Amino acid sequence: MAGIDDIKARDVMTKELITARFDQTVSDAIGIMKKHNISEVLIAEDKAGVVGIVTDDTFIRRRHLPLSTKLEHVMSKPPAVKEDDSVVDVCEMLLSSALRGIPVKNNRGDYVGFIARTDITRAIPDIEDLDKIYVKDVMTPNPTTIQERDTVSKAKNIMRSLDERVVPVMDDYGKLSGMIGLVDIINETFKPMEREARGERSGEKESPGRDMEVKSIMIDNPITTSPNEGIIEAAKKMSNNDISTLVAIDEGDVKGIITQVDMIETIASFRESDHVYVQISGLEEEPETFDVMYDIMQKYLKKFANVVKPLVLNVHVVSHQKEGEETKYSVRLRLQTDHGMFYTKEFDWNIMKALDAGLESMRRQVFKEKEMRVDYKRKHPKYVG
Repeated sequence: MAGIDDIKARDVMTKELITARFDQTVSDAIGIMKKHNISEVLIAEDKAGVVGIVTDDTFIRRRHLPLSTKLEHVMSKPPAVKEDDSVVDVCEMLLSSALRGIPVKNNRGDYVGFIARTDITRAIPDIEDLDKIYVKDVMTPNPTTIQERDTVSKAKNIMRSLDERVVPVMDDYGKLSGMIGLVDIINETFKPMEREARGERSGEKESPGRDMEVKSIMIDNPITTSPNEGIIEAAKKMSNNDISTLVAIDEGDVKGIITQVDMIETIASFRESDHVYVQISGLEEEPETFDVMYDIMQKYLKKFANVVKPLVLNVHVVSHQKEGEETKYSVRLRLQTDHGMFYTKEFDWNIMKALDAGLESMRRQVFKEKEMRVDYKRKHPKYVG
C-alpha cells in the first residue's frame, strides 16, 4: 500500500483511449459505449487529436435527439489531468467536471490515457490512508428507495431528484430485493429503431418503458455491504462485481447507500488546503446566480468551521415547474466534515431562500452534533476524539 500523495494519475489510468470520430453519429456513440461498457466516449480528429467528449448523460438529457445526429453537434470540450497529477487532483477534477471519466495528458500535451471512476475505485485498496475509514463514515444514510411494482418512469424521476444513477428496490415486506440503475433503463427504453418513422420520436421507444414495472428490469440479488465495513473492502466489492453502488445492510434493514462518488469525494477531501470543495449540480442558470449562491454558502461555511472542518459541500437543485406556473425548487445539501456527514433538503419558490433554509438547518445539525460530543466527553473523561 502507498500514501495517497504517492499515487499519481499514471498509476491508475487506462492507457487505451476509446474514441469516435466527430462525423460519426449518436447511434455510433451509443454502440461504442455498450460494447466497451463505458459512459463517455472521446471524440478524435485525425490531425487535431482529441477534440471533444460525449457522455450517456448527453443523450438522456436530450432524449428526443435523433440517432443520426453527428457527434460534432453534441460534443463538449473535455477537461484533462496530467499524468504526474496526484490521485487527489484527479478526484477533484472528476467532481468539478461532473464527468465519470477524464483524459490524461503527458508533459507534451499528448493524450496518453483515460481515468474513469472505476479506475479510482480499483486503486482504493492500495491507498493506506483510507484503511481506517468505514462505510458508515461516507455513506448516505436512510436512502430513498423504490418498490418493485413502481414504474420505471418513477424510478427515473427519483434518480433525477437525487442526482443518483442507482436506486435500491424493496419488496412488499420492506426488504431489499434488487437495484435499478439508469443504465438498465437506457438499455430497455432507449432502443434504436430500424428506421425513423414519421410521427415517432427518433432514437427512443419510451412509451413501452414508461409504465413498465421496476421489477421487470431490476438487478436481482444485489451485492451489499454493511455500515461497519471498511471502504477498502467496499471498493473491492465494486471492482470485482463491476458495480458503482452498494447498499449498506444491518440486520436485514437498509441503513445507507455508498457510491463511487462518495469514495471520490473522500479522496478529494485529503487535499492540503484550507478551502472547502463546493459542487453545485442540476442547475442551469446565469453566472450571477451561482455567485449569489456561493456568497450564501461561504457565510455558513465560516460558521461550520467554528465547530467542524468542512471538506466537501454538495448542492443538488431540482426545478419543479408545471405549465403556466412559476418554478419551485428543491435543494438537497450534503456536507462532508472531519466529524462525519450532514444532510438536509428544502423546498421554496425562491432558490436562494431554499438554499439559505437548507444551510440553516444544516448549521443546527452541526452545532447539535458538537453539543452531543461535548456532553459525551464530559460523561466519559477518558474519551479521546
